[in-house]
Amino acid sequence: MPRASENRDYDVIVVGTGVAGHCAALEALDAGARVLMVDSEGAAGGSSQHSTGMVMGANTRYQREHGILDDSAARLYQSYTMSNQWSVQPSVAKRLCYEAGPTVDWLESRGVELLDVVGSSGEDRPRSHVTRGGAAIVGALAGRVGSYDRVDTIFKTRVDRLLMREGAVVGVAAGDESVRAGSVVLATGGLGADLDLLAQWHPEAFYEGWSTPSYVGPASARGDGLRIAQQIDAQIVRSRGSRSPMWSFGGGYPPGYLMIVNALGRRFYDETSGYGVAELMFSREPGGRGFAVFDDAVKREMAGTGDVAKHVSVMIPETLEQYGHFTTRGIDELVKSGDVKKAETLELLATTFGVPAENLLGSVERYNAHVARGFDDDYLKPAKCLRPISTGPYYGFGVELYLFGLTGAGIRIDHQAS
Repeated sequence: MPRASENRDYDVIVVGTGVAGHCAALEALDAGARVLMVDSEGAAGGSSQHSTGMVMGANTRYQREHGILDDSAARLYQSYTMSNQWSVQPSVAKRLCYEAGPTVDWLESRGVELLDVVGSSGEDRPRSHVTRGGAAIVGALAGRVGSYDRVDTIFKTRVDRLLMREGAVVGVAAGDESVRAGSVVLATGGLGADLDLLAQWHPEAFYEGWSTPSYVGPASARGDGLRIAQQIDAQIVRSRGSRSPMWSFGGGYPPGYLMIVNALGRRFYDETSGYGVAELMFSREPGGRGFAVFDDAVKREMAGTGDVAKHVSVMIPETLEQYGHFTTRGIDELVKSGDVKKAETLELLATTFGVPAENLLGSVERYNAHVARGFDDDYLKPAKCLRPISTGPYYGFGVELYLFGLTGAGIRIDHQAS
């Protein structure tokens, strides 16, 4: 690890090179600091590179240009705390919501490309600003950080402890090497890749007998920030984690135009709901499980090219969303493997899933009536996402609440993240 002087090697050390780490480094560099970035992996990105790259923000120029004129940071704060069931620290959540809108402009000014789209995932206002993805955000910010000559970046170096002096953090160490700085920013990823920490802080991840939860994130998300903070007796707090219902054969979110029923063969929510709402609805069902049902007409609609079909996205109607499995050819392959079930009648499909046939038939009949009217009387699913289930053969697959995507345990901070 490089050293520049006896007393202080850098002004700021940033541990982690995802979006948060690069934002912190860039702000420090803009303020004239000399910065060191450290990452345990061989390249930048962390958990951020696996993100879809949606950036939440209220009262932005993108919203105004799309005619969304009645949003505000206060409304976002109310919606955010409610959707998280008040499990987040209010001061931090409020700061996040009030800074989110300006952050959208800040990211764009630092080279992040934002598409001319504002979407929603079940929020009370469209607030999701769309980029080319998390990896693209990291790439843009890394390029801007790299334009400075006052920054060094070290990869393949796992920080294992903080340096302390008179009760203050004054640097970091990795093995026998140490570096000192005026400030240290811990921007490490989550803890989902460490099953012991996951069991300790998020036992709900081990849902209904899942001994090894499916975690969406990199192997580097081992809770390093939490571990090294505990060494100096920093307080660790826990807010809610996030589980998502996924198809049972590969870990993807079911397209919103399918109908989903529970173990009793009955619909129980709007299938286009965002992850947070879907998690809550599935958690109320036995085993966190359901079944997606569609017909041959929907299958043929998924023609696509090769193994990738393009469909109108539920969240962002103006763009196309890819579902690798959901092509006519892909479904045929999944039928052969047994992951997708095929039956000539709905009664036989119900028997395959072990749900009451009369309930499934009734649910389909009611659903088809919604489709015919162009209005979902039960769950208000958008009309553009309604498809009839009337042309045999019929298809279905399991949907299970098992993918763990957010670990909300970490170091307690105040509203200034210190």
